[in-house]
Amino acid sequence: MRKFVFWTGILNVVSGLGFVSGAVSFLGIKLPASGIWNWGLGAAIIYSGVVLVLCSRNLATRASLVYWEGFLRIVGFLLFVGFGFFGDFGIVTGILGIVELLIGLVYLIGLPKALNTTAANLLLDRGA
Repeated sequence: MRKFVFWTGILNVVSGLGFVSGAVSFLGIKLPASGIWNWGLGAAIIYSGVVLVLCSRNLATRASLVYWEGFLRIVGFLLFVGFGFFGDFGIVTGILGIVELLIGLVYLIGLPKALNTTAANLLLDRGA
């Protein structure tokens, strides 16, 4: 699980840099015209990725942050699928939303099992 958290953190940093630079438009993601939204979203994604990488170094004590990230991934799924498949951000955005859902479910279901603890302990930061 530690490696999974690390690599999803790296994925966040790379994708956040893609939003900041506008490089994700090469994937068919249609970004808003205002750069402030791209920079804000990119910065938040990069920050989340850095937190995940740092959490992976000591997952047992920082697991609650990763668990809460699972909920953010579910919200990301809803937004990306909504704007990708039913909005005008492009189909690739919707596909990325499905990837967000899968990662979020691994965090929410797999993390308690990997650390032999309960979801309530992770939600309330009671240690793994």
